[in-house]
Amino acid sequence: MFWRNRDIRMTIAWIAAAVTVGLAIWLLMTPPFIGVADNGDFSRLMRITGFQYPDSDEAYADRYFAYAHQYFGYKANWGSTYVTTQIIPLAVIGWIARIFNSHIFDIRWFGAFYTVLLATAAYLFARRTPEFGERKAATAAFGILSSAMLIFVFCDIAYLAYFQSFFGEPYAMLGMLLAVASVFVMANTDKPSGRLLALFVIAALAVATSKIQNAPLGFAFALLAWRMFFLREDRRWHRQVLTGIGILLAASVLMLAAAPKGFAHINLYQSIFFGVLKDSPDVARDMQQLGIPDKYRVNAGTNYFQKDAPIPQDDPALRREVLEPISHKDIVLYYLRHPSRFVEKLEKAAEKGVFVRPSYLGNYVQEEGKPRGAVSGTFDTWSAWKAHRMPHTLGVFVGFYALYFAGLVWWWLRTASRRTRLVLETMATVGIAGLFAFVVPIIGDGEADLGKHLFMFSACFDMMVVSAITALLYGLVHIMARKRV
Repeated sequence: MFWRNRDIRMTIAWIAAAVTVGLAIWLLMTPPFIGVADNGDFSRLMRITGFQYPDSDEAYADRYFAYAHQYFGYKANWGSTYVTTQIIPLAVIGWIARIFNSHIFDIRWFGAFYTVLLATAAYLFARRTPEFGERKAATAAFGILSSAMLIFVFCDIAYLAYFQSFFGEPYAMLGMLLAVASVFVMANTDKPSGRLLALFVIAALAVATSKIQNAPLGFAFALLAWRMFFLREDRRWHRQVLTGIGILLAASVLMLAAAPKGFAHINLYQSIFFGVLKDSPDVARDMQQLGIPDKYRVNAGTNYFQKDAPIPQDDPALRREVLEPISHKDIVLYYLRHPSRFVEKLEKAAEKGVFVRPSYLGNYVQEEGKPRGAVSGTFDTWSAWKAHRMPHTLGVFVGFYALYFAGLVWWWLRTASRRTRLVLETMATVGIAGLFAFVVPIIGDGEADLGKHLFMFSACFDMMVVSAITALLYGLVHIMARKRV
């Protein structure tokens, strides 16, 4: 009776959400505390959302890179030039947390918030997995296997540790997961609700506005939203879709327009001196092609934040003669004229693209007595396999992308279902987002902090891997189910 009267996918969905929460509680909420150390980026969000380090006299070596921090203090919110919608949920969480403790903020509040979002994504993916007609056992087997794969990958400690930090990476990753999950549910629902569409728009908005570099992804999501018109024929739905498209387009344009010049100059310095000129076989030629005076050759290979640059990075003359007349468009044109140099940079990105978390940012608080920069190895099978077993070559990624998109195109051409095509187009958007996240750091920031800047590429790549394996599982279960009929 249970099998006949109940959609087994509902039960699996609740179990998937519960397992996700359970793993997160075990890994994040029980001792020892696990987070991610500050690399200097925390202040961008802390100063506008009302947080500060409790010990103003803490040594630089203890505050940055080596150790995570569990407790923070509060301060009056004040303006910042960092543009992201992430400030909204973080500020709200801070206001709620003050009700319980007005002096100390436990960053596990963030961990709990992000865990709820991840559990929601796991629930949605499991809730609308494909059915196999009357073959309930096949439906259950596929739902369990696909959910297990998703949880195995995205509950890895390398991902979860980011939940207890002020980094924007978990915000963007969870936005991508929820955006894709909401499309999957809408495509498998006879009459999708406006709430599901709103979830898609909000999640896509989170991705596009998580950082300025992701702003162009809003246009891709807007195009995907346009493809949702057919899901319902009523005017109300069409108005809702058009509203969602307008929100995504406007947000992307505003993010690009609001890019602070200060950050633009920092990124441009990185793109030039720690990108194009780093390891250049002919520095003088490259500088000439970019229109940079020869006297700045001594800075080739330096990044913006190192203290021993021959010419200080904030030197007014350097800004006037290099950073103001040159733009990232010139960097793009340089790489177009020298594709082999661009491939060299992509090969270096590929070496870092297998790492979910940068190895130089510790996970433990100093009080644990762990070695400086120590990272947690609990439930890290997936991230450890990628880091130590997966080939670190550009060819591997290119080959995977080629096979992945070839499979999507083949399936798209073979199906007449507009709903199936929408799902395939959504997974193509994930691939495009990953490709974008792979290329943009090289152009926008050189080789600086690639281990962290490629986080979104790693997340999208893992989503592609999970979807590819899930598709193979679907085919296998379908074949086995037919043989048993």
